[in-house]
Amino acid sequence: MNQLTIADLSAELIMQYYENDYMPFLSHMDDEALWYGPAEGQFLQGREEMIRVWNAEEHSLKFSLGNIEVTHITSNPSFCDVMLSYPVTTHYPDNHDITMYQRILLTWCERVIADENGGKAKEPRILVCHIANLHAKHEDDFIYPNKFHEVYQGHTEPPHGKRIHFHGWDRSDYFVLSDTIICISAAHGSKHSEVHTTDGTIEVAASVSTLAKQYGRLFLRCHHSHLVNPDYIQNIRRFKVTLSDGTELPIPEKKYTAFREQCQKR
Repeated sequence: MNQLTIADLSAELIMQYYENDYMPFLSHMDDEALWYGPAEGQFLQGREEMIRVWNAEEHSLKFSLGNIEVTHITSNPSFCDVMLSYPVTTHYPDNHDITMYQRILLTWCERVIADENGGKAKEPRILVCHIANLHAKHEDDFIYPNKFHEVYQGHTEPPHGKRIHFHGWDRSDYFVLSDTIICISAAHGSKHSEVHTTDGTIEVAASVSTLAKQYGRLFLRCHHSHLVNPDYIQNIRRFKVTLSDGTELPIPEKKYTAFREQCQKR
């Protein structure tokens, strides 16, 4: 079982789930999988039971998924634990929005699955889905928090932007929305980079030059060691750019005029 493949698959299933496409997530459940929901008392066993309950659930909720951190670990070639952490905003029909920070542990295993023609192959299946941060539950809710705003009050502007996949220096994977990235700076002799986001800083296994080539349409390169998100530029003065969080980054004299012109075009 390839850990990186399982980590990427976990993130993909979660992103589809919050687009209200939940069948890919449920179809990867094992026949006897366990699901522990985010609210008190939510527990289901078996894929067929999960599909039955989800299909019976009616809601008009929409979701906005924030930056996703994916950490994976295994001690056996046939098993893999994946932890996903992310903020998710629930949009209610009455225009009420609530953001919660979610932590999900998925335990994966390999199963020998027979296809329609009788052929057999090893396929990854989820044994356990455990959503760790329990919250109070309205008595009328089961899967989706239709009445959640009656027991929890809060409002947060949901994030937007292109989702970028970073391989973390700590072996985690990060799926980060570009609008939450303030700037990117070189680290460890320019071999790696630090991505500074509105949620904190992550160290990724890619150079600034590599990221500049991949995402030049999203970020501006003010210096060979720094990329900046133009949305977070507060001001530009001779040979310096100041970002909205107070960070000051240098601009080489030879690039100063060209950089200002790039900012004006953005």
